[in-house]
Amino acid sequence: MGEQHSDIPEHEEVIQPVELGLKAAAVAPAAPPSGEQPTLWPIVLAGGVLLILVVGVFFVLPSWVAEDDPQQQVAVLPQPEAVTPEGPAEPEFTAEELERLRMQAETLLAELLTQQARLQELSASSWGAEQWQNYEDLARGGDDAYLANAFHEAVPAYTQALEVGTALLERSVGIVDSALRAGNAALEAGNAALAQEQFRLVIGIEPEHEAAQRGLARAERLPEVLALTQRGQVAERDGALDSAAARYREALAVDAAWTPARTALTRVESRLREQRFETLMSQAYSALAEERFDNAHEYFSGALALRPEAQEAADGKLQAEQGLRLDQIALMEARALAFERRELWPQATEQFKRALETDANLVFAQEGLERAQRRADLDTKLSHLLANPNLLFDDRVLADTQNLLATAAAIPEPGQRLVEQTEQLGRLVRLASTPVAVELVSDNLTDVTVYRVGQLGVFGQTTLELRPGNYTAIGSRDGYRDVRETFTVLPGRPLAPIRVVCVEQI
Repeated sequence: MGEQHSDIPEHEEVIQPVELGLKAAAVAPAAPPSGEQPTLWPIVLAGGVLLILVVGVFFVLPSWVAEDDPQQQVAVLPQPEAVTPEGPAEPEFTAEELERLRMQAETLLAELLTQQARLQELSASSWGAEQWQNYEDLARGGDDAYLANAFHEAVPAYTQALEVGTALLERSVGIVDSALRAGNAALEAGNAALAQEQFRLVIGIEPEHEAAQRGLARAERLPEVLALTQRGQVAERDGALDSAAARYREALAVDAAWTPARTALTRVESRLREQRFETLMSQAYSALAEERFDNAHEYFSGALALRPEAQEAADGKLQAEQGLRLDQIALMEARALAFERRELWPQATEQFKRALETDANLVFAQEGLERAQRRADLDTKLSHLLANPNLLFDDRVLADTQNLLATAAAIPEPGQRLVEQTEQLGRLVRLASTPVAVELVSDNLTDVTVYRVGQLGVFGQTTLELRPGNYTAIGSRDGYRDVRETFTVLPGRPLAPIRVVCVEQI
C-alpha cells in the first residue's frame, strides 16, 4: 500500500486512500484459531475489495466531488506553503451571503448613480468643497471594492456615500438664496458671466424659479445693455446730450430695470431741460433788449414752464409785461439789471451806454457801466484761461492767474457763472502748481542741463520735481555732439524716463 501511495500525483495527496484502506482492513475477518489451517479465499477477497476502493478513491471520487460542490473542491485543495504576513483574517461568507451582499451593493450603486446625476446637475462640485470630495472618494472606494468582488466593503462605502450625497442635496436648498443674492449683486456690478453662472445654479436646483429666470434673462442681455450705456456715456461726455439720451433709452428698452441707464437718462434729461431753459431765457432777453415785449413774454413763460421756481424768468416775464408801460430810460435800466443778473456783461454794458446816450448824468448808468465793464473784462480773461489751460505752464501767467482769482473772490454776490469759473480755474491752478516726479537717465559721462531748472552735471539717474510745462534737457560731452531732449510734463500724469546721453562722436 505504501508503494501505491508514492505513485499518486502530489496535488491529489489530500484524498487519503490509505485511511479508507485502513478502515476496510479493520473490518476484515479475524484470523482462525490457533491450530486450524487458514484458507486463502478470504484474503484474496479482502485484497480485491481493497483494490477496488483504492481505484474508486483515486479516480471516481474526485469527479463526484467536482460535480457536486466546486466550492468544496477549492476548499480541500492545499495552498502552497508560504510565509505570509500576519493580519486580520478576511471574513468568510457562504455563497448565499455573497449573493445577498452583491445584490445589496448593486441596489445601492443604482441609487448612488441616480444621486450622482442629480448632484452633477446641481453643479455640486462647484460648491460642495470637502464634502463633495468625500462623496467622490466614498463612491470611488465602493466602485473599487465592487469590481474586486469585495461586496462586504462596497456596501458600507456606498451607504456612506449616499448619506453624504443626501446631505449635499439638503445643502443645495440653502444655496438657492445665496446664489440668487450673488447673481443679483453680480448683475448690478455688470459682471454678466458671474451673474449667469449664479442664476443657472439656482435654476439647476429650482428650474421654475421665476426670479432666477428673470435674472438670467437680464444677465444674458447685459453685454448689450452695457454697450449701449457706454455709448451713451461717451456721447454725454462729448456734450451730445440728445444722442446720449437716445442710447440710454435703447438700453432701457433692452432692460428696463438697469439702474445706471435710468439714472443717466434722468440726469441727461435734466441737462436737456436746463439747456432748453437757458435757450429760452437767452431768446427772452434778446427779445427784451430789442423791445419785442410780446416775444419776450412768450419765451419767459416757456422758461417758467420748465423751471417754475426760476425767479429770473418770473422777473423777465414781469419786465416784458411792463415793457410797453415803461419809459425808455426805465426800460433800459431794467434791461441792464436783468442782463447783470444773468451775468451777460456785454449786453448789460450796451444797455448802460444807450442810457447814457440819452442822458449822460444818469447815475445808475454811470455806475452800472463801470461795473459791467469790469465784470466783462474779468469774464473774458477767465474764459480764455479755461479754454487754454496750457497757458498756466508759464510762470508769469500762473502768477497773474492767481491774482485774477483773488480779485474774483473779492467780488460780492459773484453769481453762479463766476463761481463756476473760479472753481474750475482754481483746480487748474492747483494742478499746474503741483510738481510731478520726472526721472532722468544718463551715462555718468554726459553733462546735463535742464532749461528753467539749471545745470545737473553728470549722473546715471536722477529725479526732478517739475511743475507741469514744457522743458528741454541739453546733454554735452567733450568730443561728442550735444543732444537735446524736449519733453512736456502734464498735470497728474506719470512721464517715462528721459534719457540724455551723448553718443555721436565729433
